[in-house]
Order: sequence, then C-alpha cells, then structure tokens
Amino acid sequence: MEIQLISGVFTIPEAETLLTAIFNTKIAFHEAKMNAIQMSEEDIKHSEKKIAALQHTLKQTIEKLKENGQTHTNLNAHIEINTKPPLHQ
Repeated sequence: MEIQLISGVFTIPEAETLLTAIFNTKIAFHEAKMNAIQMSEEDIKHSEKKIAALQHTLKQTIEKLKENGQTHTNLNAHIEINTKPPLHQ
C-alpha cells in the first residue's frame, strides 16, 4: 500500500515548516522509544545515531532550500506500507 503524504508547491518558509514538523515527529518517535522500553546500550547508541542523522539531514535540506534564492519549491513524499510477519513467534 502506498499513501501520498505530500504533493505540491510550497513557499520556502512553508516547506521548512513542513519538513521540520515531519523530521521532528520521527525524532520524537525515536526518543520516546528509547524512554519507553528497556534498550541495550547498543540499541540506544543506534537510536542516537539515527536522531543525529535526521537532525543533520534536516539542517542540510533547509540550507539547500534557502541557498538558491528561489521563493518556492515542489515537495513530494509518500509512505510505502508492506506488512511483515511477527518477529517473535
């Protein structure tokens, strides 16, 4: 199943707001996961690396959007959902 999440032309500030909200949601998911369940030190480090990578990607993306002097940008995003069997049987 595929869900079209974003499709349209946005001003640079709108795109920045939208992208920041999406990235912050994913970062909050990882932070909540680390706080909600017992994770090994290795799993925590892995989640911390994911969070740092997301923050870095967001920063680079926003810088790229602003650097060319354009007023608008086109954003497209979709979510692909593929069900999997349970991990623990």
